[in-house]
Amino acid sequence: MNINDNVLLSELFKKVDQNSKLEYCLLCGRKINSFCNSHVVPRFILKYMTDEGMISYGQALNNNSEKISVLKTTKGLNNAFTFRLICEKCDKEKFAEYEQPESILNFSDLSFDKKNKILTQMAIKTHLSHISTKLKIFHLNSIVYPEESQFLREQKIPTAYELDLMEHCDYLYKLNKNYKKTSFPFIILYDKLLNYNMDLATQTIISYVYDLKGKQNYNPKDLSTSVITRYFYLMILPYNGKTRVLFYIEKNNVQYVKNIIEQFEEMSESDKLHFLFISLIIYNEQFYMRPSFKDRLLKDKKLIKLYKGTDSVLDFSRCSEIKNFKKYNNYLLKN
Repeated sequence: MNINDNVLLSELFKKVDQNSKLEYCLLCGRKINSFCNSHVVPRFILKYMTDEGMISYGQALNNNSEKISVLKTTKGLNNAFTFRLICEKCDKEKFAEYEQPESILNFSDLSFDKKNKILTQMAIKTHLSHISTKLKIFHLNSIVYPEESQFLREQKIPTAYELDLMEHCDYLYKLNKNYKKTSFPFIILYDKLLNYNMDLATQTIISYVYDLKGKQNYNPKDLSTSVITRYFYLMILPYNGKTRVLFYIEKNNVQYVKNIIEQFEEMSESDKLHFLFISLIIYNEQFYMRPSFKDRLLKDKKLIKLYKGTDSVLDFSRCSEIKNFKKYNNYLLKN
């Protein structure tokens, strides 16, 4: 790609950022001019995964992205996936319980009330990050495909990204009610503090299209508003020689994904970690790696083929490969 192409792309992304800017904080609703530059994964976590202050995004596994200067997927720590949707006050107060080392290290020993706050805050932050991504894709499509976008607006037909945005906002609304609940609102499926520092971190959501027997859970192409995505939350948080791994789901979603839960609970401890790593490769880009670890993964042709094959998720049948997770290397294990 030449310099002129990079300039055009840079201008395009700048316009997308401008169009994606809100006028109000998405958490408190206050009208504000200056938004906080919020990290998805806490900065104190990410600093343990840098090489000379640099960190790589999951998209770096699609190594063609590094050939385009405006799509650089290895960046400095301060710019490691941030979003601008909330005010400074909410960023400091709404995530106070979980954005501290003690909450990560001592999570298993905390009270249910404290765990509820931490898991809720993690989930809220995760949905905010996905709202940021979907918002930018929506505005990117509006710029690149103006006629199609105008037609959909005139016909009052919501795009898939608009439906996603509404769904994530609905999750935010419901999650905020957790603080007043007297019963614990989550099912924790995996909670381990591993005695080594992983070179990968994430704070994300996964919705399994297929279970481990190849049965389809739902049809992602069904855009009817009655089809609600049932998310699992996956947190991989390395800190100071340890790594907290959490995999959980809201209790009110359990009945819709019982097959996945039962299959997961039957696994050995090592298989569970293996399954979670391949889930991340198949379903997500929102993870962060030490650049030297990224280079190691890029040498695994089988794994990279899996990542690229399911990255766009245009062919959702490829997600059924999760049933074969043991065919791939598990890089969450200690070397």
